[in-house]
Amino acid sequence: MLNTALLEQEFGYMKGHVYVNSSLVGMPPERVKAACRVFMDDYVATFNDSIKSDLLAKRVRAKENIANLINAAPQEIIFAKNTTEGNSIIAMGYSELKPGTNVIIADSEFPNALNPWINAHQRRGFDLKVYRTTNGQIPAQDIINMMDSQTKVVAISAVQSGWGYFADLKAIGMECRRRGIVLAVDAFQALGRMQIDVQDCCIDYLACGAFKALMGTWGAAFIYCHPQLIEKIAPCTAGYQGAKSHVLAPYVTEEFDKIDFWDDVRKLEAGSQCTYSIESMSLGIELLLELGMDEVERHLLELERYLRGKLENLPLDVVTPADPARMSGMIVLRFPPELTGLAKEIVEREHIHLTLRDGYIRMTFAVFNTKEDMDVLYRALEELCQAIPAKT
Repeated sequence: MLNTALLEQEFGYMKGHVYVNSSLVGMPPERVKAACRVFMDDYVATFNDSIKSDLLAKRVRAKENIANLINAAPQEIIFAKNTTEGNSIIAMGYSELKPGTNVIIADSEFPNALNPWINAHQRRGFDLKVYRTTNGQIPAQDIINMMDSQTKVVAISAVQSGWGYFADLKAIGMECRRRGIVLAVDAFQALGRMQIDVQDCCIDYLACGAFKALMGTWGAAFIYCHPQLIEKIAPCTAGYQGAKSHVLAPYVTEEFDKIDFWDDVRKLEAGSQCTYSIESMSLGIELLLELGMDEVERHLLELERYLRGKLENLPLDVVTPADPARMSGMIVLRFPPELTGLAKEIVEREHIHLTLRDGYIRMTFAVFNTKEDMDVLYRALEELCQAIPAKT
């Protein structure tokens, strides 16, 4: 069971609101809010005398927390600006992707998970094999059936952003590992809500941003890269952070033919890092680890099952699959688009925060949500359904 006292301490400020929109932006706990408030004061407190050591310590701590979250080693983690950059690094840098080879993707992916591969396909000449989904469902066996001798990467989101489908990463990953195919995972819609073990799932590469269920803020993401993969990824950008050595004044650079990159994942880092956002992500992850990711996942799936049971009484099209193994703590439903204005009025009046588009609602649950929140959601949806014409 989740530590309700801790949750009250961290999220008490949300009373009176039902927030089920973490797929868009997560809400930060008090520890993250407090750290962000004092970051700049701490930053300037020593007049730069200890900035490097202080910021480095925060980044080291963040890598340790991330590693604990996904069952990796801290030295297998680096930071990026966002998930899009993380996806682009492997799409543009993986040396095995050449004309005649292919990457498997799905049509229902969020553009930031999809466009890096389309861009790399245009620039590098490899083929894209596109899985055509129904309501964002991507059965593992269908992906396995698409693999051939020229498949070099399967690029998939752990949870489909617009549909809530939780991919069977382990089944796909085990087959990829058997065939020598790289499994590259966009985990932005999953981490912080669902457990992902990169070792158990045979994940070779994973990217995830800070500001959704990890409860950080904008400006930072992390990348996990399997040690055996890193030698086959060429850096897309280069700075001194990715090199074993660099020259500072009063000396000048003498070697202009090559950069002596690190042999590990550090070679993919370039430029300064947004430690402000990295620390916010780190503290959000610390809270998740204190709560226990097994308890977090269990809680979110209980909420999903509870609301699903109530929704069976309503004339709504719940498009997220009911298969317990594929649930992700997200429910997506469709309703008559002409009632979108009414839906907006209802959720605003009831202080409900969710993703609402024409005839489309997405509700994504977080650690602070309760069954009482689900009851509020049900009553709002019940009111909406009263305006749906009865079928004859």
